[in-house]
Amino acid sequence: MIGLLARAIAAAKGLKAGAAVSKAVGGARFAGTKLAEKLGPNFAKAFPKEINGVPLRGRGIVGSVLPDIGFGVMSGMQQPGDLGDKMIAGGTDMILGAGLTGGLRGVLGARPGSALSNTIEMAGGYGSGMASYPLSEQLLRIKGGGQSPYDKLQTEQYAAMEQQIKDDLYAQMMGGNRTPYIQDPFLSANGLA
Repeated sequence: MIGLLARAIAAAKGLKAGAAVSKAVGGARFAGTKLAEKLGPNFAKAFPKEINGVPLRGRGIVGSVLPDIGFGVMSGMQQPGDLGDKMIAGGTDMILGAGLTGGLRGVLGARPGSALSNTIEMAGGYGSGMASYPLSEQLLRIKGGGQSPYDKLQTEQYAAMEQQIKDDLYAQMMGGNRTPYIQDPFLSANGLA
């Protein structure tokens, strides 16, 4: 935890140093509006600074990415296996979701709140979920030596079920609870059996 904090402080100092260098070379910046301009006019329309005079913090990107992060976390939580498996499943879902929805909004220039933007968010979210599953499944198979966590879980459950069936058969055959001989009901009713 302390190492992470030290890295964050070093990165913050690097940002300050970068701002000083930027001022020294004539004020060239590649963040904020300049970055949006570099990515194209559609990207700037998709993530405006304000809508109807109301400023958008984070240029609306947070509202676009937050659901993808939430569903990525849920996907990771539902994944069986160790922490690495959960991180692979959740991270794949997050990255594809944020990249597909935010990127598509940026390419098309869909303004936040418009029908096109909402459609991209909904369809992109579903599409990225569908696309991330096979990708994360293959990554998990690579990590797991050919078996995904679901494959390992299935193997364990089949082995437990097989052992339970063997135990039940052994108890029936060797114990006192043998299945009685089934007789013909007609013969039994007429006293012939």
